[in-house]
Amino acid sequence: MPKRPHKLSLYRAAVQHPQAEVNFLARAYLHYHGELPTKLREDFAGTCAVAGAWVMMDEDWRALAVESHGPTVRWAQRAQETELGDAAQDLHIVEADVFELASPKVDVVCALNFSAFIFHDRASLLRYFKHARRCLDKRGLLVIDAYGGPGAMMPGTQRRSIEGSPVEYLWEQPSYNAIDARVDCRIHFAFDDGQVMRNAFRYDWRLWTLPEIVELMREAGFAHAEVWCDQYDAKEGTSDGVYRPLEKMNEREDWVAYIIGVK
Repeated sequence: MPKRPHKLSLYRAAVQHPQAEVNFLARAYLHYHGELPTKLREDFAGTCAVAGAWVMMDEDWRALAVESHGPTVRWAQRAQETELGDAAQDLHIVEADVFELASPKVDVVCALNFSAFIFHDRASLLRYFKHARRCLDKRGLLVIDAYGGPGAMMPGTQRRSIEGSPVEYLWEQPSYNAIDARVDCRIHFAFDDGQVMRNAFRYDWRLWTLPEIVELMREAGFAHAEVWCDQYDAKEGTSDGVYRPLEKMNEREDWVAYIIGVK
């Protein structure tokens, strides 16, 4: 049997767009404060790809990546050292629970790839938002992402090819419980020889709504919290792909949005 790529390498290729994420984080900070940030903290960092892309933006930019799973941390350290070269010294990867670290203070804390959905009850998510706020400098931002819409509540499997690879990415959602908003999600990878790496990643998430997230950010002490999303044309079935602050989202089957808390 041929040697398979590591599942984290497949995840990064299939799911992550670190340069686009970093560009968005910088643009959001510029929107609120009229200047660029320099210090990032990536919580639930996994591959640490966003933090790695951050330090490549400018020689003065620094990043802290926090991840609790030891094998993932070790994989990320090797991958980032190889990719970043000398810039690796500007990225600090820490194996820890995110609640264990409240310093150094940073301009932006991000928890992406729907990481905040690991918190299943209001008290837990509120606790995280309060902690993230403590990790921020005076004018810091907390940025998380979320997905939703009627399609997000339906069981099913989506599949697509990973660009530049013979491997297919499969996103499976076996179930959704409307009573507690818990969703079971799984990632599989299918290879061109017919073999499948099943349950490479599995998530037990709560599908939080946008009003719930915004309200909890405000309760956590953020001076301002709002949703950023793209504009969707229902008649054409197309998106403009540009994320900006919105007060109203048009009806759509599914969506992905950022929610930003401003300290």
